[in-house]
Amino acid sequence: MIRITRSLLAKPALFIFAGIGITLATTGVTAVSLYQMRLDAMAQARDTAQNLVISLQKETERNLDICQLAMRDVVTSMTAPSIGQLTPDARQLIAFSAANNVRELGAIFAADAAGNTVLDSRWAVPPKLNVSDRDFFQVQQQQKAAGLYLSKPFVPRVGNARQPSIALSLRLDDANGHFAGIVAGTLRLSYFHQLFEDSILGAHGTLTLLRTDGTVLMRQPYRRDDIGSTLAGGHSFPPLVQSAHGTYVDVAVLDHIERLYSFRRIGDYPLVVVVGLATEDIYAGWRKRAFAIGIVTAMLDVLIIMLSMMFSGQLRRRLAMERQLQTLAWFDALTGLPNRAQLNKETLRILTDASRNSSQFAILFIDLDRFKRVNDTQGHSAGDEVLSEIARRLRNCIRGEDVIGRLGGDEFLAVLQNCDVHRAAHLAARILQALYQPITVNAKYDTRITLSASIGVSLYPYDGQDADTLLRNADMAMYKAKSTGRNQVHFYAPLYERQAKEQLELEIALQRALQGSALSVAYQPKVDVTGTLHGAEALVRWNDKKLGIVPPDRFIAIAEESGLIAELDAWVLNEACRQLAEWRAEGIDVANISVNVCAADFKRPDYAGFIASTLQAHGLEPADLILEMTERVLFDESADDIRTSLDAIHALGIALSIDDFGTGYSSLSYLHRFPVKELKIDRSFVRGIGADAMAESLAQTVINIGNVLKLSVIAEGVETPGQRDFLHHHGCLMYQGYLYSPPLQPGDFARWAETHRQQTPISESG
Repeated sequence: MIRITRSLLAKPALFIFAGIGITLATTGVTAVSLYQMRLDAMAQARDTAQNLVISLQKETERNLDICQLAMRDVVTSMTAPSIGQLTPDARQLIAFSAANNVRELGAIFAADAAGNTVLDSRWAVPPKLNVSDRDFFQVQQQQKAAGLYLSKPFVPRVGNARQPSIALSLRLDDANGHFAGIVAGTLRLSYFHQLFEDSILGAHGTLTLLRTDGTVLMRQPYRRDDIGSTLAGGHSFPPLVQSAHGTYVDVAVLDHIERLYSFRRIGDYPLVVVVGLATEDIYAGWRKRAFAIGIVTAMLDVLIIMLSMMFSGQLRRRLAMERQLQTLAWFDALTGLPNRAQLNKETLRILTDASRNSSQFAILFIDLDRFKRVNDTQGHSAGDEVLSEIARRLRNCIRGEDVIGRLGGDEFLAVLQNCDVHRAAHLAARILQALYQPITVNAKYDTRITLSASIGVSLYPYDGQDADTLLRNADMAMYKAKSTGRNQVHFYAPLYERQAKEQLELEIALQRALQGSALSVAYQPKVDVTGTLHGAEALVRWNDKKLGIVPPDRFIAIAEESGLIAELDAWVLNEACRQLAEWRAEGIDVANISVNVCAADFKRPDYAGFIASTLQAHGLEPADLILEMTERVLFDESADDIRTSLDAIHALGIALSIDDFGTGYSSLSYLHRFPVKELKIDRSFVRGIGADAMAESLAQTVINIGNVLKLSVIAEGVETPGQRDFLHHHGCLMYQGYLYSPPLQPGDFARWAETHRQQTPISESG
């Protein structure tokens, strides 16, 4: 058995021939089955048509028999000798005693030899109506042995329903055998339309009622123009009148659709009812099944052939698949660089070699700066192009024995063998230069993107003895490079590790402070040149039991990096609004309160709604609040989202202030694009007044910008009368600083405000 199996595996052509044989067999069986299913569909349709035509034939014959019997009763009553002596009502009652069953079909009437109506089942006194021009009168008048005659369709001259009708007529003779008139029964063709329309015919089926001379009396689907037309010219018409019943397939004269027809003669009447089922409808279900079966059969055939062909090369493909899986397991799919798993493997190999040979090597942790903007502005496909190009450039920067890989996202790692600090610094600088070159992401519109990178470097054996430690230290050095301005290289130093630990401890302590009572808010007055109070700025303070007083510039930065800043700002906003409401309740008049906010605040969902609800909770108005932010907020990566939030806040009537104006960005276009109402001169400019001409010029420039744009200007850090006088002389009318008051706790601020109201205003000379 094993030898036979090996022999078959050695002859792949046998599997191909077997596959072809199986597909031919399955295709033949399927074709025969489909043909039989087609015959079955036609046989079933023939049975349906025959049953339907029998049902309609019987119903139509029954109604015609009822009408004929009622007409013969009228003939009998007309020949009675005493009929002329009766009153019209009595004559009506006797003549049409059997006509009640005909009312839903039409009416019965009698006419004299001249064609004038003498009796009518609808009226005791018939209307003056002459039917001598109708074919059902003329045939009886001219043919003594005409018998029961069925007329062509006509429109009645009386009655509300002017619908096409047909008439059955019988001849009346006098005692001498001469023509004395007719008795006729009119049948509304709408009755047959109602009878036919409930039949299930399919989308293109037909029902036809016609005279044996080919005149169409009714057709379903109903079209008024078909009534009265003739089918006598068709080649399939003779069998309809020569046989009592039958079935055939033909193309219709009226609409040229091929149908299976079944017909029957209606008793002894010169009428034929025909049922037509379109072959398109008959085979519709069969076509769907045939299509599905054919698709499945074709798929199976293709699958069998493919399997038979593929089986011959199974071993070769298996080896190729194993190589592909190995590539996917160890290399990044986008860039083709080694992935994290492969980097770990290579780093351990290089570490082992360095330990054995007492050599050095370096790890470079490379993180792209602000790469998120590429995906946000250009789309992820453009971001993938950029990453692929970055990978190509990085690969060109290193030697053949070095390793460069992608950790994930926009993070890359280079492991440099036999590398000291000088070579590591040289290669890192080369990488920065290579990455800073523009990258084309849309050749059609010549869209180019320039990216920088932050690189952290750790060296073996000085910065760690194992791969994890070296990688962690390179990561910390990278964050140091990013925090000090980006597009830089930083080597690891133990100081970074201590700073990281201290920052983590501060972050944990800040989380506890937000949940406890270690945070407080101090308030610094904002005054005019006379010392009159115009508002206050809320400044958060932190006094930790273990850490003592933590400077704001230190814990604010930690809050921003850790993501706690939004929660901290929300707490300050609520506390400041609560305090302002409390002062006003105590009779202390503070015009407004200023609160510092950051970019993360404006990215919160419905930040404007949060502010509005906070003001409402403390009974304050939008004019009671000023939001202070730095220029950096307006140039955040999510500037569009921030703009939306700022517009919503501005719509509430809340003023926006730019803090530390002039220290961040040189562009002033945002003063037009954003609803800014106030500028604050940075304390570094104010501090240089009287000693630094450049600082004085900058302060004066900020004042001029504010005045030209009709914005309020406030100077921060005013500590001397000379500073205040200079600012006042150049048009700055609002001040904040130790010259008037340091930041105060709420109780001290209240006492300052009371005392201040009682003091003489401060003069310009101080």
